[in-house]
Amino acid sequence: MQTDSKNVAAASGRIDVIDVLRAFALFGIVITHAGMGFLAARPPSPTFMTFTPLDEFVVLLNRMLILGKFFTIFSFLFGLSFALQMRSAEASGRGFVGRFSWRLLVLALIAMVHNVFFSGDILIIYALLGFFLIPFRNVSSKWLVVTGVLLVLNLPLMVFNATQINAPPPTAEQQAAAAAAQPQVMQGVRAHFDAKQSGTVEDVARANLGPGFVGKWQFQVFTGRLWVTFGLFLLGVAAGRMEIFRDSESNRRNFRKVLWAAGAVALVTTAIVAVRPLTFQVRTLADLLGSFSFTLQQLSLSAFYVALVSLLYWRKPTGLLAKLAPAGKMGLTVYLTQTVFGVVLFYGIGFGMLGHMGVAAAAGCAIVFYGVQLALARWWMSRFSMGPVEWLWRSLTYFKWQPLTLPDLVAPAGVTRTAP
Repeated sequence: MQTDSKNVAAASGRIDVIDVLRAFALFGIVITHAGMGFLAARPPSPTFMTFTPLDEFVVLLNRMLILGKFFTIFSFLFGLSFALQMRSAEASGRGFVGRFSWRLLVLALIAMVHNVFFSGDILIIYALLGFFLIPFRNVSSKWLVVTGVLLVLNLPLMVFNATQINAPPPTAEQQAAAAAAQPQVMQGVRAHFDAKQSGTVEDVARANLGPGFVGKWQFQVFTGRLWVTFGLFLLGVAAGRMEIFRDSESNRRNFRKVLWAAGAVALVTTAIVAVRPLTFQVRTLADLLGSFSFTLQQLSLSAFYVALVSLLYWRKPTGLLAKLAPAGKMGLTVYLTQTVFGVVLFYGIGFGMLGHMGVAAAAGCAIVFYGVQLALARWWMSRFSMGPVEWLWRSLTYFKWQPLTLPDLVAPAGVTRTAP
């Protein structure tokens, strides 16, 4: 029996559950950023934004259930979008590589403007890694999956960490040099924090485009997140080719298997991570196993979330989850306006709550703001065919202002049409 979601997807050329998943990922992303005060840098103290037992509890929940998981989903969906765009170009007979490359350059430009205000911007990483997807466009899905799995398991970092087991401890001279450099490091950390907490727009821009930008790339390489993200891109491309998000009985059956398998792995690894927090200094086999458990926990819980949301949406396509779809359709706009929220609430050029608001209150504000975003996205998508930033991105891609008014065809999932 055909569902309403299938009819909408057929009319719009979209797979609505992907929009739902994108919006779901953005929910976790805004909570992640708010839980760090949109600092996107090393905090000035280990107890940063934890003032009460409730804050400590929220920090624990964030680390166990949210941190990293929703970026994992977001990155996977970026790769999936690559596959869908390539299929669309092939179906229409349009060239793909040149247009996609220019599209990435435009995204990089948007990202750099965004980076002026928020050094935690992920778009510049997506834009640059996106170019590496192009050589993989003709690679078989089997090898995309194999390569993607090896990368998302952070194999390069695991191999490096394995070589550090039982390595000689730092010499006295090395320890002395590290201790001597620590005050300068903390001075830089404090300067970055002060720029965002109480600085001017110029101070914020200088911090974000200087040490903030460098620190972001150091984090991506040092933690292995750079190739993990690319591995997620490759898995997303394979998923797009295999059409695993088309509502069918076979896909539902496969997702139920993923739900149970990923849930079991997530349960075990979450318990391990809870008692053995991640350490970046791997000296023993136990450290290595703890690091690998953290990686597995991120991936398995993310897969569990994707399977659960997809199955729930397919079960009732007009239910509560459908209300997320409009925000997913304008995901770039939603992502960028979350930064507006963060800058206004936390930075000195706004209300200056950075360092003064606890994690629990910050997460609460993020949830309320996300609710506002859902309402605004629903209103916008009932009148227009795409989000405002998506419209700008598409117009710059095609060197032509794109039509924005919604055609009188069918309303997006979760939206009731009203007159423009």
